[in-house]
Amino acid sequence: MAAQTRVNTSLAIVALVGAIAQILAPVVPFAGIGASPNESTVDLLITPAGYTFSIWSVIYLLSLVFGGMMVLTRSTGTGAPARVTADVSVAFFGAAVWILLSAAEWRWITSIVLTIMTVALIDAARIAAGPRDPDTPAWRAALTRVLVGIYAGWATAAVFQNWASDVAAAGADADALGWQIAILLAAAVFAIIVTLFLGGVLIGYPLTVIWALIGIIVTAAGETPTVAAVCLATIFVLVIATGISLYAIRLRADNV
Repeated sequence: MAAQTRVNTSLAIVALVGAIAQILAPVVPFAGIGASPNESTVDLLITPAGYTFSIWSVIYLLSLVFGGMMVLTRSTGTGAPARVTADVSVAFFGAAVWILLSAAEWRWITSIVLTIMTVALIDAARIAAGPRDPDTPAWRAALTRVLVGIYAGWATAAVFQNWASDVAAAGADADALGWQIAILLAAAVFAIIVTLFLGGVLIGYPLTVIWALIGIIVTAAGETPTVAAVCLATIFVLVIATGISLYAIRLRADNV
């Protein structure tokens, strides 16, 4: 394996430690020390149903496997493994810090942490969606792409939701529809753009955003039809954007 396709041992260990840290962090609020994440945020018209947060169990499992892969192989299967590993490690430790800050109910800082996580994960997604390292087994790139796609998709949904919660905590009417629709639309535009560029490779990204949108529809159905309609329209456009991205990939492959 070429040297440039491997990360150093220290960075690999950092990734594994970060994966473990984000799994252990929720023990603090669950032990009754501080507020749980749902207690530290304001319930909004665009808050997804509680069951959608079960996706964290998938993220935790994939993160742990990724961390183990890094220690054992020091490879991500991508063209820039060190950068991807650094980005993902930022997300891992960011998730742990976010849980602890959420328990302390430090509102605006939690949103800043989530924003940093989202930026790091989108950068990782950009690299993971690129050409894979041909000198490594395909499963390594596949694992990296699945983890990064799902994690980045959830971070996209979470960061807008978290900022909206902070706006409400600062005094905005949690029952007012207008400003929440604006945030929902901003999230939709962001997710659609990312999907157009990366969704064909990182299929987990649009699927995870759709998962979050369905959760919002569940809570909005019958109460705020406008929110449900925006979510349904966004899902429709995301499906189209994913199809366009897949078609673009096929065209590039045919022209090689």
